[in-house]
Amino acid sequence: MNAHPTRTLIMQILRLLIWVVIAIALVKFAFFPNQQKGPDLVGDGDFTFPTTQVTRSDISHEVTLDASVVRNKSETVKATAQGTVVWLFVEDGAKVNAGDRIMQIMHKEVPETPDPGPDGEVAPPAPAVETYHNVVAASPGTVSLDALIDQQVDVGTPVATIVPDTFHAEVPVTPDQLYSLQGVPEEAELAVTGGPAPFKCTGLKTVTGSPVQKEGEGQSNSGPQLRCDIPDSELVFDGVKAKLIIHGGEAKNALVVPVTAVEGRYQRGMVYLPTDDITQKPEKVEVKLGISDGYLIEIKEGLTEGQEILEFVPRQDNDQNGPAQEYTDAGGVG
Repeated sequence: MNAHPTRTLIMQILRLLIWVVIAIALVKFAFFPNQQKGPDLVGDGDFTFPTTQVTRSDISHEVTLDASVVRNKSETVKATAQGTVVWLFVEDGAKVNAGDRIMQIMHKEVPETPDPGPDGEVAPPAPAVETYHNVVAASPGTVSLDALIDQQVDVGTPVATIVPDTFHAEVPVTPDQLYSLQGVPEEAELAVTGGPAPFKCTGLKTVTGSPVQKEGEGQSNSGPQLRCDIPDSELVFDGVKAKLIIHGGEAKNALVVPVTAVEGRYQRGMVYLPTDDITQKPEKVEVKLGISDGYLIEIKEGLTEGQEILEFVPRQDNDQNGPAQEYTDAGGVG
């Protein structure tokens, strides 16, 4: 059944009116916005420097470094007399202790021929004098012989090498790491990868460079190194990796501040006090520093508990008059 013509006309008129209303609303929003005045915008940014306070806390310092196990340097055994090797007390590859005999050298001294007597007769030559000298090991280890029976040697000729059965751990370090230790302790803890439980590594010291070592021995890096002795009771192998754990000390109930607030990390440093006028340079205060855990640093002198300081060191520009702060026109650090 077809819709009534009048009803159809009314529906068309209603749709037209709806579209007209929508069009008028869009025109108003586009060209005649609300003219009601809103509140004035006022800047409320905080242009003060972030600060922090000096607090008390327990602090400890521990450094873990990647180390290597290295066999101790081999020792060259030299002939102590001129002569002929006449006896070998040990075989090549034998284990020896300090003082054990390795070989024997015979030195033959031929007396000078005496001058003829008044009657022209020549006295028979005196027999040669033979002396025997033992070459001994100065340290324990495995012997590698470099001389054979009946070989002629001079004083100082290398006749054997002793490869020690002792090891040490070493790790290359940077000056920054040495500074952070606040001095090297006498011992550290060594954890060998895949090896025994962590144990004490004694005689911790700083060395520079390393002599060239023979093939089969651990190779050392040049430059500053930390080195410590591995106890003979621990089973380790040349070249294995390890972690050297150095306990740099601790302080109880110490005055501390964030490391970001201090310029310097070793013994002496500078902190900066906030000012009421942000356009002025903060006041610089010298402090005596202690240990750091990487986040906080101990203040031994120069500040008091609760004192307010800048949380971050202002950027420095070096000129002929020394470091100076750089500030923006807004008073912030530039």
